[in-house]
Amino acid sequence: MPGEPVTREAVILGYRMLLGRDPENEDVIANALAAWPDLQSFGKALATCAEFGLRHGSNLHALPSLDAGSNLVETEADADTLALMAAKVGGYWTRAGETAPHWSVLTEERFLPHNIANNLEAFYAAGAWDAQVVEATLGRIGRSVGQFRHCVDYGCGVGRVTLQLARRFPQVTGLDISGPHLHLARETFRAAGLGHVTLTQVMPERLMPVESCDLWFSRIVLQHCPPPVTMNILRQAFRALETGGVAIFQLPVWLQGYQFDIASYLAGTPGADMEMHAIPQRAILELADWHGLVLRDLREDSFLIGRPGGALSNTFTFEKLR
Repeated sequence: MPGEPVTREAVILGYRMLLGRDPENEDVIANALAAWPDLQSFGKALATCAEFGLRHGSNLHALPSLDAGSNLVETEADADTLALMAAKVGGYWTRAGETAPHWSVLTEERFLPHNIANNLEAFYAAGAWDAQVVEATLGRIGRSVGQFRHCVDYGCGVGRVTLQLARRFPQVTGLDISGPHLHLARETFRAAGLGHVTLTQVMPERLMPVESCDLWFSRIVLQHCPPPVTMNILRQAFRALETGGVAIFQLPVWLQGYQFDIASYLAGTPGADMEMHAIPQRAILELADWHGLVLRDLREDSFLIGRPGGALSNTFTFEKLR
């Protein structure tokens, strides 16, 4: 955030998130504290350094051309088909939770099962940035954390971000389709003594098992669901959102060469691998409008690292007015 001073903890977290490693030594940390006046300048320095370019590729933040064509995407399905698609996707994440739960959330080598013991603290520390995004986003639309009672973290996994949200909101619900992920999350919250967190498994026939909330958050989750499943999740989330509530979520809205039709999808091998999907921006805006939500903030984000110019991801912030 502009003007916010650089701290030792911020330097370590910045190195971990952007470069995938810790600073070499205390001298490097001290030099960063002396060199950069605020977090914005420090973050820009890391994001433009040679090591970052080698790690993530050149031209990272290039956007698709304004004359890019449209994706043909089928976004609606009947209840049985929705449940079938959700079950296929859920099968993948259940298997991932059984074999490499932390790596399936953040796909870095240090979070693989044989490395996670030495990097568990860094894994959970990375969730602090997501919570900062929530705080900053609320600030941009004239709201504050203290105005919200019940926060839902959709696709909570092992609780990486949920843990940080639990330090800011009086009631937090983590939702995930993977039982093994939720098992680890429960152990984490039990050890932390956080009794105001509820963890609930999403089921294929009930994709949003929360009746009411006033803040709904999801990042790097919905992109792994087939478009009709994501649209159903959003539809139920918008219904559950109380008047005055806010939804903050990230979704790819364009992928080069992407299209989706249900018949072709089901004829393939759904759920065999981690999937990546996109939903046209127009469909999301129309769904939100239908449910009485007004767009308050829209950001082009960089959550599709490694696809410069070939993908567009948006972070949406809606407020429910009726």
